[in-house]
Amino acid sequence: MKITHVEYKALYNLGNYNNESIALRATVEEGETPDEVVEQLRQKAIALNAGSNGDADELYGRIYRYKQSLESLENKIKTAAEQWNQTADFLKAQGLNPDAPKLSPFNSLLQPAEEEVLTPELDEF
Repeated sequence: MKITHVEYKALYNLGNYNNESIALRATVEEGETPDEVVEQLRQKAIALNAGSNGDADELYGRIYRYKQSLESLENKIKTAAEQWNQTADFLKAQGLNPDAPKLSPFNSLLQPAEEEVLTPELDEF
């Protein structure tokens, strides 16, 4: 069997249940062994991960914090709406304000962002 192409894929833990995947593919040239090419790909993946200088980690940290803040705000809105609806029910039951409106749930005020995956093509190491 002659191996003509090899691929190396590494998964790096960024913390906060996030990770970064780096996949590299190369052609085994004349005079090279697949093992040598895989080792070169491994070293390139390590260099690419180290070269991010923690930028990816910082970005994922910010995304995590924003998601937590958004979840907290959504819970506060839900609680406030429930309290208002209970107050409206009370006002109606007591005859103090029979026209007290109920608040509808504020679902999906923001559409989720689309996720984009970029796979760079590397010609040279």
